[in-house]
Amino acid sequence: MTEFDVVVVGAGHAGIEAALASARMGLRTACITMRLDRVGHLPCNCSIGGPAKGHMAREVDALGGQMGVTTDYALTHIRRVGTGKGPAVQTVRAHVCKSLYPRLMQQVMAQQPNLTMIAGVVLRVLESNGRVVGVQLGETTISAKAVVLTTGTFLNGLCHEGRNKTHAARQGDAPSVDLSTFLRDLGVNLRRFKTGTTPRIRLSSIDFSKTPALDSEPEAGPVSFLHDRTFPERPLLPCWQTRTSAETHELIQANLHESAMYAGEIEGIGPRYCPSIEDKIVRFADKESHPIFLEQEEWDSESVYVQGVSTSLPAEIQIKLLRTVSGLADVEMLRPGYAVEYDMADPLQLTPHLMSKLLPGLFLAGQLNGTSGYEEAAGQGIVAGINAARFASDEEPVDFHRNESFIGVMVDDLVTKGVEDPYRMLTARAEHRLLLRHDNADARLTPLGRSVGLVSDARWERLLSKQEAIARGRASLEGTYALPIHNDVLGEYDTSPVDGRVSLFDLLKRPELSLDAIVGIANRCDLPIHEVLLSGRGALGEQVREQIALSGMYDGYIQRQERLAGQHRRLDAMRIPASFDYTTLGGLSYESREKLGRVQPATVGQASRIPGVRPADVALLIGHLKASGRRPTSVLR
Repeated sequence: MTEFDVVVVGAGHAGIEAALASARMGLRTACITMRLDRVGHLPCNCSIGGPAKGHMAREVDALGGQMGVTTDYALTHIRRVGTGKGPAVQTVRAHVCKSLYPRLMQQVMAQQPNLTMIAGVVLRVLESNGRVVGVQLGETTISAKAVVLTTGTFLNGLCHEGRNKTHAARQGDAPSVDLSTFLRDLGVNLRRFKTGTTPRIRLSSIDFSKTPALDSEPEAGPVSFLHDRTFPERPLLPCWQTRTSAETHELIQANLHESAMYAGEIEGIGPRYCPSIEDKIVRFADKESHPIFLEQEEWDSESVYVQGVSTSLPAEIQIKLLRTVSGLADVEMLRPGYAVEYDMADPLQLTPHLMSKLLPGLFLAGQLNGTSGYEEAAGQGIVAGINAARFASDEEPVDFHRNESFIGVMVDDLVTKGVEDPYRMLTARAEHRLLLRHDNADARLTPLGRSVGLVSDARWERLLSKQEAIARGRASLEGTYALPIHNDVLGEYDTSPVDGRVSLFDLLKRPELSLDAIVGIANRCDLPIHEVLLSGRGALGEQVREQIALSGMYDGYIQRQERLAGQHRRLDAMRIPASFDYTTLGGLSYESREKLGRVQPATVGQASRIPGVRPADVALLIGHLKASGRRPTSVLR
């Protein structure tokens, strides 16, 4: 019998981060996948990041994960998104080469100490005395103290193209049936979800005179906090924009009966926030057209991903609808789109550490938990990997709080509220999103990554240098004052005069004054300021200036959100005993008793976020815990 501490099943985005986290924490780790040549495969689009997803990609990176580092090396296109909104929403969206990205990931996995890659099919998870002891791999048994399942769309995967059905997890990959049976026998509530992908078209068959280009923005910067810049192999590529037409909509309406979804062939529930083109035409019938983006998938390939045209229509209908789109009148289709439905596991049966409540030592992460998207999967993967390693080491688990990360928001949403359709992260889901910005993920999460053994010395020293420079720059602004004698200069910057002494940091709170303007005022008035406030000091220096500028511009809002976050932290610090019997707590409403008993929240904070649990019932629970002599305890950080 082969022995490991942690076994990770699957090597997509969740599996990669889970396996690397466990191995980097010093645990003997095995990653088992059906095909080693598909490690890090990008089955859908070539994008990393985007609204809210970019935040999570940066958080995975800040914790010591791999997604952002590899993205910076496999980059083909990058743009900033959310630039018309506030800093809480702004992030980046990158495209990566779909052959280079997995190749780089495979190299990282192969070279990682403590990590063994194994090709094979896991049939079941083994248990003894109520906890995980390993996995069965064909005729082989592998022992482990913890197992992380990251099976994506593989559980009973079924692909649909019109009325054609193929038992597959995705094109070219067989489904997993035995693990579904194991989970169902364990008592896991399995449901059917659906996702889909778009047709691929030939680059040379596109009329680019009718498809405006969206050029890359190299100044958007790297995805990883480790880097000052990106490392693309060649000049960055554009992507192109076009739109559906009235003819497109008419064609789809006339052929809805041919769609697997609308013909009743699919029972799985599809993603609300990433609908198929058929769903768009039906649900948004008042829209005259829908945007389409054309994304080149590889440097040396003719394959172009048609973003916005996910579909389960027959191939012969797909090519017709593509040719109704501006710029695609003579397009050649390389591969039709298709839908895939699969088994997912109800995340309400997981703890906040992504461990199964039914079998200690079994962790679930990624699309298996009802999410959609590479970044959501990677975020869960690193959470599950960290906590599986801690479990295998007999150490306390690590909590990811919703007031500290988008990853924490996602995990809390999954295990507290559950999912009715594939979950996609949105910035609107985070009530403290001004604190959870794309730009400060390293300050928020790298200390946690360091404490569990994921953050390298180089990354840690880089953060310390950055934080020290930010502190010096802010202190310089707070300790330097504009006086009434400087009002003539202030007037030149179209800002109101001062009556007494006002710190430059307080001046920075004025919306009409940027950090550059403050530096200009200081220079004009011969006021001393620290050199870190000056521009032109390299990529890290610009990051420092950005943090100082944002801290001044949004100081009042940030302080308000920090106070609210503090209130939530106090509720999340109040633990509820495991298997607390809510039927013994008199005065609870029937609905709250049923939902609290089903979710079994770990803290009062989590209980307060369960849909349908009344504030009065939360107050009753707090009173009971205090009367029982239980006081708020610190959550492990």
